[in-house]
Amino acid sequence: MVLSWHKNRSILSLMATMFHVLVIDDDLNLRDSMRRNLLRLGCNVTVADTAEGGMDFLKTDKYDAVFAALCVRDMGGRSIARWVKNQMTDTKFFIITSWKGDLEPNLLKLDGIHDVIHKPVNFCEVRDKVLEHLG
Repeated sequence: MVLSWHKNRSILSLMATMFHVLVIDDDLNLRDSMRRNLLRLGCNVTVADTAEGGMDFLKTDKYDAVFAALCVRDMGGRSIARWVKNQMTDTKFFIITSWKGDLEPNLLKLDGIHDVIHKPVNFCEVRDKVLEHLG
């Protein structure tokens, strides 16, 4: 059983090294938590503390995935998602939120949001979403 776990961990790490991801959030603790989780998966991680800073990164580099807070100081995560949907069609977009209610799947899809990461962020949820959408 342990051998199987190590084999799966190696495959997961090998797959994730191909992923270049951007995290956009004005909350330092959340940004750091997401960065650590994604690095643990072997991703190449860029972080931005404002939507404007994130947009600057998006305009100059290609990302496999973007993780952005639903509410960022200078622009909402859904607005960023719509921009990514229109400009970077191969990029997966994940919204990060503490909202516990249901988010309308059809509206999320219209905005270009592939999935939701719930606060508090935990490694297993991030891992599962990365594998589901990027792996």
